[in-house]
Amino acid sequence: MNRRALPLSLCLVLVAACASGSARRPRGPRDGGVDAQVGSDVGPGVDVGPGVDTGPGGTDTGPIGTDTGPGGTDTGPPRDCVTNADCDDGLTCNGGETCGPAGTCLAGTPVRCDDGVACTVDTCAEPAGTCSNTPNDGLCGAGMTCTATGCMSMPSCSESPCKLTSPQCGCAAGQGCYMDPDGVRSCTSAGSTPVGSACTMPEQCVPGATCVGLGGSAAGCQRLCETDAACTGGGALCLLGFEDRMMRPIAGVTGCTIHCDPARPTGSGCPTGSTCFMGQEPDGLMRDLTHCTGEPSGTRGQGQFCTANSDCQVGFICLDPDGFGGQCLHWCKNPPVMGSGFSPDCPGVFDDCYDLDPAITIGSTRYGVCWDGF
Repeated sequence: MNRRALPLSLCLVLVAACASGSARRPRGPRDGGVDAQVGSDVGPGVDVGPGVDTGPGGTDTGPIGTDTGPGGTDTGPPRDCVTNADCDDGLTCNGGETCGPAGTCLAGTPVRCDDGVACTVDTCAEPAGTCSNTPNDGLCGAGMTCTATGCMSMPSCSESPCKLTSPQCGCAAGQGCYMDPDGVRSCTSAGSTPVGSACTMPEQCVPGATCVGLGGSAAGCQRLCETDAACTGGGALCLLGFEDRMMRPIAGVTGCTIHCDPARPTGSGCPTGSTCFMGQEPDGLMRDLTHCTGEPSGTRGQGQFCTANSDCQVGFICLDPDGFGGQCLHWCKNPPVMGSGFSPDCPGVFDDCYDLDPAITIGSTRYGVCWDGF
């Protein structure tokens, strides 16, 4: 049977347009002394308008006042008002100004953003007056990270500087361990793109995965693994190696194949821009598997002559079922053992789903091909 042997080395993706090294398709305050509301002070000791005091040595202690000269204290009367709107300075974080009973403006109560955690940077953002509390590991000691409750010692990690596979270690909270196209590891903000979805950069993927080129311009987040048990999807295998930009193997890093359905032309479980194919390990246990490719498919359909899988459309394989030459035959699922029968996967009216010898089973699904028997 002419099936596709899967290459064992894939390349990390830098950007969406990066095609070199992608997996080949397998063959087979404002200032405290300045109140910036209204007015301007044009010389020492003279306040010609409400709220702005720039004279030397003066101290402005209210919304409006009179500067009594160098070294003096601004003790003049606050701004007159009728409604709260007369006092509003357009800012939210410093609180809402109000018009007091005496017809003068009263300062508001500033928004309090302190979360009580010493290692977070607490800020209030205009215009909504929303608070943010951003962890800053730099405010903690060496070997510690900033958490929601304060600085905590980071757990020891079995790999340096961090561990790529899940569960990861060596990075601060909210970060993931990623490697660049040369295999160099570092901690950066954790991505959110799930395994199996399209991507353009490794850091977009959830921690424990990386962005891998699938051929053409297609790339997807693939899980990194140490054993098959880490691979999800029923039939995915931990066997893909990686190469750097110089096409050299990256030691100690392995990825999962992508479990998909080759009998479905679309919606097969592959990242956007790629399609599913049936493959096989090129050596070792020679296990059957599925994976995805972004390279163009052929144009020939059911029963049409072919010499290679690349001649056939998505969802087909080139086989010689009767000794008279290769034909593009559509994949189908769960044929009768050592027999044939109806399958909704088969495109032709007279096509049945035939079992294969040797049989192909991936996960819990047994695969066959559609053929009319002639």
